[in-house]
Amino acid sequence: MRRKKIVVLGLSLLVILPVFWAVFSTPVEASDYEEVKVAYYRTLPFKEPEAKVLISSKGVNTVTVLGMLPNGTPVDLGTYAGRGSITLDYKRIERYLQTWEEHLKKTGTDPSLVNPGVVLLGTNHGKGKLGYFVKGVPLNLKEVLKRRSFRVSIANDFRPLLSSTELERLKPLEASTMAEKGAGIDSFPPGSFPEECYSGPYGTSVCFDWVLEKVYDTEDNTAIPLAAAFLNGDVGEIDDVYLREQFQSSRVLGVEIGFSAVAAVDRSGTGANYEAQIAGMVYTLKGTRLWLNKVVRIRGEDIRRPTVVGIGIKGDIALAKYRLYGPYGPLKVTMYVVMAQPEIRNGKLIPAWSKEGGAPSRYGGTFRRAMYYIERYWKPSFTVKSKDFIDVNNFDVSQSVSTLPLFSVAAPVLPKLDGPLGADVYPILLSAGVGVTKYRSEYALVGITVGLEHRYREVSGTFYKSPVRFEYSGNEYWLSSMYADVTVLPLSNPGCDPRRRVCPKDEETPES
Repeated sequence: MRRKKIVVLGLSLLVILPVFWAVFSTPVEASDYEEVKVAYYRTLPFKEPEAKVLISSKGVNTVTVLGMLPNGTPVDLGTYAGRGSITLDYKRIERYLQTWEEHLKKTGTDPSLVNPGVVLLGTNHGKGKLGYFVKGVPLNLKEVLKRRSFRVSIANDFRPLLSSTELERLKPLEASTMAEKGAGIDSFPPGSFPEECYSGPYGTSVCFDWVLEKVYDTEDNTAIPLAAAFLNGDVGEIDDVYLREQFQSSRVLGVEIGFSAVAAVDRSGTGANYEAQIAGMVYTLKGTRLWLNKVVRIRGEDIRRPTVVGIGIKGDIALAKYRLYGPYGPLKVTMYVVMAQPEIRNGKLIPAWSKEGGAPSRYGGTFRRAMYYIERYWKPSFTVKSKDFIDVNNFDVSQSVSTLPLFSVAAPVLPKLDGPLGADVYPILLSAGVGVTKYRSEYALVGITVGLEHRYREVSGTFYKSPVRFEYSGNEYWLSSMYADVTVLPLSNPGCDPRRRVCPKDEETPES
């Protein structure tokens, strides 16, 4: 009888253990953001949840985790290291997302519809050279606060940072040349570095990591421009201007509204040559929901001189600087990071719009200033010219430059931030990206329509794009924008003189 019980118990275990293993090894939720995949798992009984970053590369990897609080303040969530698998401090991530949950509830928003995220600044030291990456990771707040374990899988596409020759010549910067560090920054190296970091001769460190040097500026609940038009030429001919923005997510179609961070890396330390990086999505809105649907009409009678009109949303923005540290201290390599996230109230994005008289100017309001820097640092993408009216949206523009849906709307936030930035880095950091996870134009639409009083009159719009391509998922893409110089062309036909009111009717064309 006893032997029979043992046999039955053994057979039961053979059935139960595979089921038990399947339950805890199968993701309960997973998200694919092109360069980053995040999977959430049930945590084994009597075991603490784990947060891991998986990188399929040889050598020693480090990851510095950067978050953004609900008031727009960047927050350091630690630096970690490992080979292939890096374990993060779960409790720090959990506290970060608890702060977000409390904020969203206070503002009347369902926390399960928002994925606040982090930016991972990584390095890889292997095969005698050093590489780096910058990746955004939206985090499922609901799953983490259920204390689910999660794994972040990073594509193995490190960008070269230092060659073997450069590594051999490295010398730490003198302390006198270092800018003052921000308050609360831990000393180097972090105490969490594992044994793998000390595999050099006589136990010396072989790890390199990004250390937060300074937060230059943050802006909370400010206007983030998404579209603007500098109306010029014969502006008295303008009948109406319509500015439109619509953002919608779909759980069934897997469409999320995403906000990305951008980075500029100076490998030389001279400030004369920067490499453009886009982190991908850092913050997303999900579920089946209409987050914003706003149309603004500006009457032609209110436009009497060259004017900038624009539309956008309220949000938070920040500019931070990181420095690369090596085994013996700080190095000349630096990285600037610009982050942006929207303000949410009662489950809705908050629109912002304005009509600002005058030409683009660095001393103007939000939209005049944005147009000034767009015209100064970006370059024309394409021009549309038509009689009677022009009607352009972000997907028209993004298709013209063959970019991704994620980069279909540029948000030039840098003009609102203070920082000692030169002409070489400004074009790269000028704008963060806004878009959707899938190519569905009806889910993220930003448009400009300019109509004229007379159908025979012509209007042209020249739209801008980033002057450099941003590396993303192994390819390079432009950031397209809904920023345009809209010119009402002069009347070239002497058969019509609007000043003397000698003009044909709207449906007629002036005779030569």
